[in-house]
Amino acid sequence: MSSSLNSQANIGNGLLVLLSSLLMIPASLRDYGVGLGVFMGVGLLFSGVVNYCGWISILARMPWNRTKHVRQTKDAAHNE
Repeated sequence: MSSSLNSQANIGNGLLVLLSSLLMIPASLRDYGVGLGVFMGVGLLFSGVVNYCGWISILARMPWNRTKHVRQTKDAAHNE
């Protein structure tokens, strides 16, 4: 089952927000949890304002998101 790039980005965002919440439980990691939460909030705000999502750019390059034709073309180019 493949998910759209938007769905994959939402899953990644959700996991990072959940991680930031969990990092706030132990007092020794609370600053990291707050920092990650602020970083995610600023990133989502930026993404909405400029209509650019860095997650999608990264996810689009992952092997599971490439079509078979693109992979074969790149493999053929490397073999030449």
